[in-house]
Amino acid sequence: MIIKSMSRKQATYSQLVDYFEDGRQDERYNIYHNIYSTNAEKIKEEFHQNAAYISKRKNGVYMYHEILSITKTKNLTEERQKEILKDIGLDYIRNRAKNNLVFGVLHDDKDDNLHYHFMISSNELQNEKKHRFSKNEFSEFKKGLEQKVLEKYPELEQKKLISKEPGSGKEPGEKLSNKGAELKRRTGKTNQKDDVKERLKTVFSGSKTKADFFTALEKEQLSIYVHGNTIGILDKVTERKHRLKTLGMLDEFNAVSDIIEKAETGKEDLKANTNEFSKERINTGRYRQQEQESATRPAGETGTEKETGHSFYGQETGGNDTKNHSSEKPPTDENFRDLEPEDEKEREIRKRKEAMKKSRENDPDYENDYSKGK
Repeated sequence: MIIKSMSRKQATYSQLVDYFEDGRQDERYNIYHNIYSTNAEKIKEEFHQNAAYISKRKNGVYMYHEILSITKTKNLTEERQKEILKDIGLDYIRNRAKNNLVFGVLHDDKDDNLHYHFMISSNELQNEKKHRFSKNEFSEFKKGLEQKVLEKYPELEQKKLISKEPGSGKEPGEKLSNKGAELKRRTGKTNQKDDVKERLKTVFSGSKTKADFFTALEKEQLSIYVHGNTIGILDKVTERKHRLKTLGMLDEFNAVSDIIEKAETGKEDLKANTNEFSKERINTGRYRQQEQESATRPAGETGTEKETGHSFYGQETGGNDTKNHSSEKPPTDENFRDLEPEDEKEREIRKRKEAMKKSRENDPDYENDYSKGK
């Protein structure tokens, strides 16, 4: 058995009555509760007159459209099943909306089920007082009615759907709408939700890093959205949103998030360690360079550029004689290009420019050559 409730915030009584009486109804089983007329136009008028008692407020509910459905069985005639469904419908109204206006119509156009459509006023008869169930109250009401039907009418052979134990007939944590529950009962699948879940499983199974995760989402035409504390998935194919909790995949998402977070944290640690290692390599290389220069200098020279006339590139610039000391040439950028941080490179470039400037200042022909554009 399926029970579904939909509220309407507009007084569209005419539209709903016309929908009820579109030729699919069996008029012998119509239900009139707190209504004086059986004429469709007069029923519409009665609902409008009763709605005049409602205090006007923004987003106020004017009526409820509710559906009560049973699955057909081969053990009873259709006529007998309609009689039983009307008894269930009357019991439903007595406990759901005793003092409200209710118009009920039975539709028998489906091959696998019989169902009632009810139009229920939000307020009681000629009263501004509204009668409504909270979400939990309505849930308990539906469970109680289902249990009563299962016990009183076992010949209907209805399966327990509304009060089914969590996880029975569906995946752990998965929530189904009334329509989804009926579809899954008949076909074993829930159409769009199952499709989204399968695509999400593909995303989760192949995601080890943040880049993997978002690349896989894009490939499956899905995207993540966050609304307050709710995390959900937007299916770009259908433009429908699905909460991860409703899909029963919140735990899987959290597990993948932990894996990605650890991977990203590991990358940051590795980067920090690599930078420290690089700096150590640079300092060690420079120390060795200084040792080599000291070993190749003549006795008494200190190795400073000012005293020896050595330029940064290993050329002696004292006087007009230029002597190339290629064997004493220090390591260049190529030795540490992949290891030096950017700030170290900038400092080295600045030092070289300063050394070149001093070299030129010590050259007596520097000014003339410079003026000639050499």
